[in-house]
Amino acid sequence: MTETATSATPVKVPLIRSYRELMSAEGNRSLSQSMVLDAVTGVFEGLALLAFLPLAQTLGTGEPAWGMSTPGWLITLAVLAVLAFVVRYAEARIGYLAAVDFIRCAHRAIGDALAKLPLGWFNRRRTGGISSLVSHQFMSAGEGIAHLLPSLVSGSASLVTVIAGLWAFDWHLGLIITILAPVTVGLLWTSQRIKRAIDARTHSSASEVSSRIVEFASCQPALRAAGRSHDFGPLEAAADEDVRRQRTSLWISSAALALGAIAVQILVTVSIVVAGLLALDGTLSPLVTVAFIGVMLRFAITLQNLSNSVVAVELGRVPLSQAQEILTAETLPEIAEASPLPRPGEVEFDRVSFGYTRGSRVLEDFSMRIPAGTMTAVVGASGSGKSTAAYLIARFWDVDSGTVHVGGTDIRDMPATQLMSQLTMVFQDVYLFDDTLWSNIAMSDPDASEAEVFAAAELAGVTQIAEALPHGWQTVVGEGGRSLSGGERQRVSIARALLKRAPIVLFDEATSALDAENEANVLRSIDELRQSSTVLVIAHKLETVRRADHIVVLDGTGGIAEEGTHAELFEAGGRYRDFWDRRTAAQGWHLRPTP
Repeated sequence: MTETATSATPVKVPLIRSYRELMSAEGNRSLSQSMVLDAVTGVFEGLALLAFLPLAQTLGTGEPAWGMSTPGWLITLAVLAVLAFVVRYAEARIGYLAAVDFIRCAHRAIGDALAKLPLGWFNRRRTGGISSLVSHQFMSAGEGIAHLLPSLVSGSASLVTVIAGLWAFDWHLGLIITILAPVTVGLLWTSQRIKRAIDARTHSSASEVSSRIVEFASCQPALRAAGRSHDFGPLEAAADEDVRRQRTSLWISSAALALGAIAVQILVTVSIVVAGLLALDGTLSPLVTVAFIGVMLRFAITLQNLSNSVVAVELGRVPLSQAQEILTAETLPEIAEASPLPRPGEVEFDRVSFGYTRGSRVLEDFSMRIPAGTMTAVVGASGSGKSTAAYLIARFWDVDSGTVHVGGTDIRDMPATQLMSQLTMVFQDVYLFDDTLWSNIAMSDPDASEAEVFAAAELAGVTQIAEALPHGWQTVVGEGGRSLSGGERQRVSIARALLKRAPIVLFDEATSALDAENEANVLRSIDELRQSSTVLVIAHKLETVRRADHIVVLDGTGGIAEEGTHAELFEAGGRYRDFWDRRTAAQGWHLRPTP
């Protein structure tokens, strides 16, 4: 058995290489073919421009130029136009295939990478960025392959072709374009870089406004309760900052665009002046001079498009860099082969220490053993590490020190698939897929029979939910299960656990969102699960805690304050007794009208 881990720092690599790393072998072939055809198209377009010069010479002198008369050059222009069209069409088809391959393979690569990352990697900034990345940003990067990269390659090929052709036609013209073209491209590139930099600043402020608008809309209940529904300071501050940056962007962008326009004007003006001087001393004929000026006017547009393409293609580096950050993020080490489980169903923490951030520990030298086939309840104050213990069993993170054993084996010595086959989880934040109620239950065991799914749903109280929905079991619950209440989502999650029948079941606040009737369904479910599974329950409900075979009380500093049965801990009069007395007193609270 070998361990593998990925830990790398993203580095800036050539843009084309970044694209290729996220494409299949077939997609890479399509990209190479597309770039070759782009270059051929640029050569044809450059030759078509150059053909106007000998055509003008034959028209002015009546003599053949470079071995062809006027009809010959007209036919040459027509042939070059047809060839450019045919090659451009072939390139477009192949280029789109390469773009689609990139989008498909990039999505798959990101999905595979995300599935291997520890939960600790995910935070609000990253999850929001992932959504944007895999939607419109990858589409924009794909457009770079289909549209922007072809323009860049063909423009570069056309530039080289025109410069070489002018040197061959007349060295004076070749010298002019050799001097002016790089200067013009440099100025255009600089103007576009300035505009891109200022656009990036305004993009960040616009994103902040969007986030604040979403926050303002989603938090309306809390804002209205606080009387702040009409004035939300963070949103107003973000909007003011966005306006300020947009105003600055307008002025700087205008200056950048002016610089680009000046660059083109310099090219055209100097070309006209020099060509005019060459015409006056007889070096160029009048018609060739006019044709050269026309070529330069058209060539100026090519240079401007080339500069725009350089900057636009570079914009594709943003999603590619974000993708590389995901693909090179450190993953949890994992072995390939399954390990033996000498004590199936048992869970043990052996001197475990863990913290979400450096210098702060949630669990410190924590040891706990949950025998197979028992039910253990973990109680303690908020933030004492109850949920963290459950997350570590599922290996959402690796411990800083110590070991977590499942089935008598260190969870780091078993593949994720083997570990997940040993566990089923009912956490506080339940996520349901945008699918039918039936599918959301059956997903935990695709091979389960219809009778087994119905039995699990009935035991968890989901049958009542189905009966109240407009389309019964085939009702689509919406993304995240938004059409169901929190308690209803919890019951669906419990039905999943019942159907999976894993050796170990982790309940995190499983009954916190349920009323008395539905809590009874959950308690029946727990009783059913404990018949065949080891059950770890993190709960504050007294009835759930009382049913446990063993109770562990956390001390809030990363360790265990006391543990034992309900009767033992109650008689001891320690933390558990205080917890029990407070909960018992709270059960008698009720509201009554003022006399």
